Amino acid sequence: MNENVNEILQTLKTDACFEIEPFKNDIDFENSSRFTKLKLSSEQKIHFSALAQGVLPAVATGVMANSYIVRFPEGLPHTLTSLKQGGVGSMIKGDNGQIVGHASFYSLQTQAVIMGAFTAMSVVSGQYFLAQINKEMQMINMKLDDILKFLYGDKKAELIAEMSFVRYAYENYNSIMLHEPQRIATLTSLQQSRKIAMKDMEFYIYDLEYNISKKIDSFEKLKSRTRKCFQIKDCLKLSQQLFVMSSMMEVFFAQNQDKEYLSAIEKDIVTYIDKCDKRILTCFAALKGNIKYLKVWPLEKQKKYGIEKQINTLVDSLNNGEESDMRESVRLALYAHSKITEYYVDKNGSVYIAA
Repeated sequence: MNENVNEILQTLKTDACFEIEPFKNDIDFENSSRFTKLKLSSEQKIHFSALAQGVLPAVATGVMANSYIVRFPEGLPHTLTSLKQGGVGSMIKGDNGQIVGHASFYSLQTQAVIMGAFTAMSVVSGQYFLAQINKEMQMINMKLDDILKFLYGDKKAELIAEMSFVRYAYENYNSIMLHEPQRIATLTSLQQSRKIAMKDMEFYIYDLEYNISKKIDSFEKLKSRTRKCFQIKDCLKLSQQLFVMSSMMEVFFAQNQDKEYLSAIEKDIVTYIDKCDKRILTCFAALKGNIKYLKVWPLEKQKKYGIEKQINTLVDSLNNGEESDMRESVRLALYAHSKITEYYVDKNGSVYIAA
């Protein structure tokens, strides 16, 4: 039985382009600086247990293995696409009717075990990569009470509603992906959140530019205008992060790894990150210039200096010319599944990825 599984596995590995090999050395999976354990649902654990107990031992013939490396040289989506095509066995005949070869027979049971495990691997690793993006979303991850302190106007309820939905979809990603009707409904809502975020970004950019253009001729107006501009800036950054997160989640919920699609999504995200950051930089640089020539009373000079320092800190952070952490995280997450990837599976069916 083991020899039969091994023969089928070798054929599948060649056709679907993946590698499985026993890892002979001991690995300290508890070392969080080297490995991250992927969170599995009950259903996903069943898939990996079947893989660990029914397929992986065939790889380790004559080897005492406690863990295995699963490698996807052309990316996990490529393997899944090949496996979905299935396999049948038949003689291949040429034009003259003579047999010129044989198509490989696949064991449907073995293929189903591998397909189930790799599909689950795609979902849980997607959750892992989304978590890397989510770490950069400081505004979205703020407490609701803190967000309500700076949101204003007609966009307040709209942004809160969309942000809450994106949080919900992110936190329940693993579960929603297991239920096709819910996944499709969530995907549609994420596309709507993305459009709303784009509209809100444009609104706050205009509002920021309008407030910057108004004349400042007193210290009281300076305080009021600066407070308002920082409030708009926070609303703009929240809209920006909502756009980035909803765009990224659309990719992972759709499981679309088409290169042209990923390139278009990356271009959109980077364009709007740059657009927002450059407009904020331009506006606050102009505000900085207005403050410089504003004459104030001696008792107001220290407070004026404090406002200037606050603005300078923001301008310097946007003017350093370095690639933002968010932009880099977007690129890494978008193409992670399409690149060479490695996963570690222990004999119990737990899955790890190199941290």
